[in-house]
Amino acid sequence: MYYELKKGRIGFVAYEELKNDYVMYGFPEHTVEECLGNLYNFRSDIHVSDDLIFVVLDIIYLRDVFGEKDRIALFLQPELCLIVSVKDENERIRNIFETVVKRYDTQAQGLKSTMPEGFLYHFLDKLIVEDRKILENMEFHMSLLEDQMLSERINPSFINDILRWKKELMYIWNYYEQLIDIGEVLKDNENHMFVREGVRRFATFTDRVRRLSDNVRHLKEYTVQLRETHDAMLDYTLNNTMKFFTVITTIFLPLTLIVGWYGMNFQYMPELHWRYGYLGVFIFSVLVVTFTVISFRKYRLL
Repeated sequence: MYYELKKGRIGFVAYEELKNDYVMYGFPEHTVEECLGNLYNFRSDIHVSDDLIFVVLDIIYLRDVFGEKDRIALFLQPELCLIVSVKDENERIRNIFETVVKRYDTQAQGLKSTMPEGFLYHFLDKLIVEDRKILENMEFHMSLLEDQMLSERINPSFINDILRWKKELMYIWNYYEQLIDIGEVLKDNENHMFVREGVRRFATFTDRVRRLSDNVRHLKEYTVQLRETHDAMLDYTLNNTMKFFTVITTIFLPLTLIVGWYGMNFQYMPELHWRYGYLGVFIFSVLVVTFTVISFRKYRLL
């Protein structure tokens, strides 16, 4: 599908159409091949020539970070902005394209009054429009988990949640770095393809993505802090447990000594034949335990 603009036109085509028509557009053959290359990494090559900017863009959705990635290719010429759908699960990219088209159609001046770079800016911006709220919700859930941890109500799945968030944030950060690379190339406008207003818009888009990337980096640091706090809480709990058992052992250590002493049963131990020997040892043991407990409480060890 194609739409006429004030200067040039915009189009949305499938990859199969590109393979059949790339010669008509004057696109280099290697750009068609690179649309399917480097499927596992976000960083793709960006080609800039006198009359063409070629970009491959992998797209993820923060509501399902590890879901299927979509992929588009952008072919930008002085009077053409062509978006190629290389991989479009559930036609999400097509829906974004049509949403931006309808947005311009509902404006007073209409779609034909805009420029290709203006349309491209709104298309790219639509890709990240909900990301800020999703990142805020992620931070909110992290803070709730931190509150639970500090109140000693740690969820057994805490470590799994932290590791999952950390992996998701790394994935999102790489995605944003790709968008920043693309935004900077468009902003630099090396081949003077865009008007000043378009360059300003791409600079705004780049700054917006950079703020999102900074937010993701902050959340990554937050996950590290949560993990360290969790480990510190476990160490603190373990130290308190060891301290408790050490105090209990120390309290009953004199009794162990008494048991060992009188358990030797030497023939000439007078207490063994004393009428009040058992009672005396019992009272002495109670006094020793009482004195030890009072001493530990005085020094706040118990």
